[in-house]
Amino acid sequence: MDETRDTELGRRLEALIEPDHGSDYWRDVRLQVAEASAEAGRPGFGTRLRAALARRPLRLALAAVALAAVAAAALLVGLPRTLGPQTVSATEVLERAFAAYSSGRTWQADVVMKYPANEMLETPARYGFDRYRVLRDTGGSYRATAYEGSGADRHATDVITYDAVTGVLRSSDGRKLLVEQGHPLGPPDTWLDPLGHVDLGATLRAVAASGELRLAEAVTDGRPAWTVTCTKGEMAGLPPSNVSWPVYTITVDKQTWMPVRFQEAKAGTVIVDVNVRNVRIDEPLPEHAFTLRAVPGMTVKRVDGGFRRVALDEAATVPGVTPLVPGFVPDGYKLTSVAVAARSLSDNGMVMARHVFALQYTAGFDALTVSTRTIHDEYYTADHDPVDEAANPTWSKLARKEATIAAGAFAGVTAKILVATPWSTPHLWAVKDGVLLTIAGGATAKELLSVAESLQVYPTASASPAE
Repeated sequence: MDETRDTELGRRLEALIEPDHGSDYWRDVRLQVAEASAEAGRPGFGTRLRAALARRPLRLALAAVALAAVAAAALLVGLPRTLGPQTVSATEVLERAFAAYSSGRTWQADVVMKYPANEMLETPARYGFDRYRVLRDTGGSYRATAYEGSGADRHATDVITYDAVTGVLRSSDGRKLLVEQGHPLGPPDTWLDPLGHVDLGATLRAVAASGELRLAEAVTDGRPAWTVTCTKGEMAGLPPSNVSWPVYTITVDKQTWMPVRFQEAKAGTVIVDVNVRNVRIDEPLPEHAFTLRAVPGMTVKRVDGGFRRVALDEAATVPGVTPLVPGFVPDGYKLTSVAVAARSLSDNGMVMARHVFALQYTAGFDALTVSTRTIHDEYYTADHDPVDEAANPTWSKLARKEATIAAGAFAGVTAKILVATPWSTPHLWAVKDGVLLTIAGGATAKELLSVAESLQVYPTASASPAE
């Protein structure tokens, strides 16, 4: 080391005058670095889809991703109604669709999902397609059948069913049947949940709340439609920068208020393109739609997801579990499932916990999962997102908001709230006395905080919808 040289270099550097970059310069630099590091450290959406497709055993990951996109499109599905006014705002288009979405009890549709089949942003882009038939009810149960071919040559390749009442997930590729008992209720214990927890559907909720929407008229399949567009940066309220944020475009049929397309694009390349057709609301579902049985010669494998369904009154008798129940839930939500688990690793692999207590509320096809669990991992702190951290840690840190929980069992601690989530669903988390609280699902930031502030030890609490 040359001390004379280093001293002289330091003196000259100190003498330099930093140019005036503008008030947002360093914020923009951090955003660009964050986006680059996130892209380098985490495979893109299309890359994960291709990896899921390559895992032929049951192709569960791909089915879940596709169904999550279905949930996104379904978020805008409405019941047939008369043609609305021609002069409307983007917010009004979404609000009318939200209202219709929460009114149904069963939902059936054909889904075509298009995704990049070559490297992301490679030119020219090549695409793969997957086709599904989806049945679902508002209790959280669903059935999805993947098809290949068309017309007389159309045949099923994979089937996945979930019975929310029993907590049993079944899937088959025609040769083998996987049966998972004790399936988790929702985030952070599930990832790429097909019923709206990954959520392009929840992303639409963030879009509606952003106030940065662009509305345009379009024609699709010969029918007049609306398109609503927003970028991820706008959803989070981040300042403009040179970062290429994903752009979301939702196309809604003018006459029926049903969505006909959901697209996510980045740097001009489509990452996800979902078409939903032949939507039927409140029509009877086939008997035993949410069960799947082995046929002769089929191999059956059974696994246990670890989440035992219990009555709410039973939860207090489970060793180590302290049932914390909200006294408030958003309007329309009703308690549909209660589960406990001795231990659980969050689906993103970030949090190992014990004594898990989870509640799931549903409203139409929306779901809200409230859970508490004991954590002992010293690495984990309240700063680490238990839902989105592994998917895009930098975005989670940039887009989250903080708020002090003013009342209830978690009073006095700081909650982190992420609504404009890149991969999952709006969620809140907080840590107090070694207990992690998560609230995730279809709710606004204000509603998530209100739920957190109403938590009390059961049976003193009694969750009720907003007035």
